[in-house]
Formats: sequence, C-alpha cells, structure tokens
Amino acid sequence: MADLEAKPPLSPSSTLEKQFEDFRHHLEESESLRERIRAVAREIESVTRLIYSCLLLVHQSRPIPEVLDKAKAQISKLKELLHRLAGILRECPGQYYRYHGDWRSETQTVVSLLGFMHWLETGSLLMHTQAEEKTRVYA
Repeated sequence: MADLEAKPPLSPSSTLEKQFEDFRHHLEESESLRERIRAVAREIESVTRLIYSCLLLVHQSRPIPEVLDKAKAQISKLKELLHRLAGILRECPGQYYRYHGDWRSETQTVVSLLGFMHWLETGSLLMHTQAEEKTRVYA
C-alpha cells in the first residue's frame, strides 16, 4: 500500500502521450515501409521508361530484332527490382492492399511492355504464366 502512495500521479498530458506512443511508432514504421516501396517503384518506372524508349524505335522502321535486343537488355534490371519489391512486400504480410497503390501502376506498365515485346517477337498475346516466367517474381 505504501508503494501506491509513493508514486506521484501522472499528469493528463503524459498519460495521453503514453497512449499514443505505440500508435506513433506504428505510423513511423508504416511510413518507412511505404518510402522503401516508393523508392523501388521509382526505379522500376525509370527502367520501364528506358524500355519504352527502346520500343518506340519500332515505329521508325528499325529491324524488330534490333529493337527487341535493346529493350531486353533492361529486363535483368527489371527482374532485380521486382525481386526487391517482392522482398519488401513479404515484410508486411496481410498488408498487400494497404500499399498496393504505391506500386500497382508500375507493375501494370511492366506487364504491358512485356506483352508488347512478346507480341513483336511471336505475334501472339502474352499469357499470365509467361509473364511470371519473364519476370520470375514467383521463382
């Protein structure tokens, strides 16, 4: 009983601060994760712009194999970035859709470019399994 009397009462502001300390920590972690995702997404966007600029040469009557070779040279960088993004997303299981908006458009662009490259190469549409093979995200 003497121990209870020895403690000074907490001020209302310190009580309130303690209540939100965990919440603030959670927000800081979330923002840090979001920034890491955005950084990789910016790098993916940069590589897709290079691929896109290479593929634009097809409209200038350049030989298709030459155009595809230039674009394919960027695919290894793209794979590395997609693996980095997948690794970051594995750190937050169950939060896929929370951060999905930060990288969705970049991955859509990647698949569109891969689909166009596949069409130039084969004359057929890219299937989902073929996109997985080309990016090796699930490997």
